[in-house]
Amino acid sequence: MLTAFVDQLSYSELILLCGGFFAVLIACYCAMGFGLESWLGATRRIWDLPRAKGQLRWEFVGNVRFIVMAAFAFAGLLWLAPFAEDSVLTVLTTFLFCWTTFEIYYWGLHRAMHWRPLYRFHRYHHDSRVTSPLTGYSMSAVESAGWLVGLVGTPLLLSLITPISLLGLILYHVIYQITGNVVGHANVDFFPAGASKRINSWLFHPTTYHALHHARYNNHYSFGSSFMDRLMGTEWPDWPELHARVVGGEALKQLSVRGTREAQS
Repeated sequence: MLTAFVDQLSYSELILLCGGFFAVLIACYCAMGFGLESWLGATRRIWDLPRAKGQLRWEFVGNVRFIVMAAFAFAGLLWLAPFAEDSVLTVLTTFLFCWTTFEIYYWGLHRAMHWRPLYRFHRYHHDSRVTSPLTGYSMSAVESAGWLVGLVGTPLLLSLITPISLLGLILYHVIYQITGNVVGHANVDFFPAGASKRINSWLFHPTTYHALHHARYNNHYSFGSSFMDRLMGTEWPDWPELHARVVGGEALKQLSVRGTREAQS
């Protein structure tokens, strides 16, 4: 049913559909993220520090830019890619392929963006030291293009091997991609205390993990999991300790804070 509906749309209609999809989801997850900050701010705040003056305004502009670019990019994907009938197998294949390949791609893109000649395109995102739910898609046009190459290229690559599941692609963005990038930038850690155990972060790392990247600028280049940082040696050794502090109710008061293991290394 989903595929039949998409197949009857023109490219212009697909642009509007994709733009609306991203705008509504990002708005809903931003509301969730700010709601979590209000609800958990007294007990699970990561940084006990103010955001920069005007931060939410420039982040909003970055989000609008990304949504406009995503509308055109994903309309192209829906126009070009062959889609299979949705089944448990095709949905899982599409979801897992997108998850795995984007995690790998994003680590490489993010690491490259921290290379001095390219960092000027990533600085827009890093101007947010104390992050908000709007930080996730707050980025320059060049970085947005880099993201979209991965987000659109991943399912296109799979479509060269086998038709992809439209439902699997939608679920990937609804359950993981957009959720993790928006809510995952909230200035609270809503993950359970057990997330401090490194073995539990192979698939999903807690919000404190990425918050340290914004504070320290380097390491922790992974998207939503930590396996690429583990493989590439870009994981801070003190993050479990700092995560434990945050979920224990002790907000971090300086961006330069270090855990015991990092201070000793």
